[in-house]
Amino acid sequence: MQAETPPFRVRYAETDAQAVAYYASYFVWWEVGDIHLLESAGILLPDLDRQGLLFSAVESYGRFIRPAVYDDLVSVRVRLAQAAPKRVLFETALLRVGDGATLATGKMAYVLVGPGGKALPIPEHFAAMADERVERIVVSDKADLLLGPNPPGVREHTQDIKVRYAETDSQGVAYYGSYYAWFEAGRNELTRSVGLPYSTLERQGIYLPVSEAFCRHYSPLRASETFRMATSVPVLGRARMTFVNRIASCGRDVPIPRNNSAHSSADGQRQIAAGYTVHACTGRDGRPRGLAPEIVERFAPKPPEGA
Repeated sequence: MQAETPPFRVRYAETDAQAVAYYASYFVWWEVGDIHLLESAGILLPDLDRQGLLFSAVESYGRFIRPAVYDDLVSVRVRLAQAAPKRVLFETALLRVGDGATLATGKMAYVLVGPGGKALPIPEHFAAMADERVERIVVSDKADLLLGPNPPGVREHTQDIKVRYAETDSQGVAYYGSYYAWFEAGRNELTRSVGLPYSTLERQGIYLPVSEAFCRHYSPLRASETFRMATSVPVLGRARMTFVNRIASCGRDVPIPRNNSAHSSADGQRQIAAGYTVHACTGRDGRPRGLAPEIVERFAPKPPEGA
């Protein structure tokens, strides 16, 4: 099943310092598209809410192809691509109305959560709307590798953040799009900790726009809850770098769990979410360029002591 939203304008508030759409804005647009498709099929989320049912995002992904800019007229094309026993996958594309260009593509995986907070089987009438039935939905084929244990010597920065009320949704939990803003905060602090804040790089004509973004959710956060986020750079390419973010509940002064288990660790920490962003390296003209030697030097894994 496929649908397309009515055209809408990119708002000034949805753009960043580079005058292009902020990457987290796309995930809000994906949700708009998903809701539009459901409504086209006669499924209204407020009706589900009144039944104590909730479609909850468990994984989200975006690939950014061309920049959307302020006042662009765009639309979201969305299809219900796959249905698994307890999960559905929406695939989306942001289209520029004037020339039909695809600016970005995305994927959103949802589970249906019941009153007890457990994932329920996807109803048959809903699963029948999907283009394909599968046993397992894969949103990103590189997520399991990137979100596994960091290689030895990887540069990492850890910080504590408190969830603001404005970052929660009508269910009282942190909105999934908020995580991407937190990922950015982690990148900012990590680059600053190695002596290369974004402002310094940009003065040198070096830009690191997001080309891919992914987040996997394990457990919800609520307003005023403090969490601990670790940000690292496990992968450096010739003209790309990858940041990984891991979020866990904050309590005791202990390291963040490095596995993919959704359960609490022995020290009581609860794993909240994990994700990654891939960044292209460009110049002021937007053209790709190799990573500067200074970036490679500051972010390359540290050799083991005594090596």
